[in-house]
Amino acid sequence: MSLESSVRDMLVAGSTISLVPDARVTLGFRLQDSVLPAITYEVRETQLETIGASPSRSATVEIRAIDETPLSVIAIAAQIRTACASGTYGGYVFSAVIDQGHALDAPAVGEGDEMQPAESVTTILIYYTE
Repeated sequence: MSLESSVRDMLVAGSTISLVPDARVTLGFRLQDSVLPAITYEVRETQLETIGASPSRSATVEIRAIDETPLSVIAIAAQIRTACASGTYGGYVFSAVIDQGHALDAPAVGEGDEMQPAESVTTILIYYTE
C-alpha cells in the first residue's frame, strides 16, 4: 500500500467525515462536473529524518474541502482536522499528525454558467514509518 492510500484511509477511518461520502475522497483532483461536496488531497513532499533512535519520514499533505458555500466548507474542514490523527493506516504508522494551518477561498462566478466552488485547504505534516 502507498502513502497516498494510507492518507486516504486516515481521512475515511471510522467515518469521522460524515458530510462527504467515502467515494468523494480522491487523490489529486475531482472531476469538474462531479457531485459536491468533495475532498481531494495531495502528498506534497516527503523527506527522511532521524527522530530519536530510528529513522522516520515526514510528509506534507494538502487536503481540500470543496462545496458550494463557505459555511459548508468550514464544517467539512473541521471534520477533516478531527480525522487527521495518529494511528496505523494501511501498513504505515503515523506517529504524529500536525495541523499546519488552513485557508478558505470563497466561491467565484466566471463567465456564462461557470462557477468555482468554495474551497478550504488544510495543510498537515505527518511523521510516519512503514
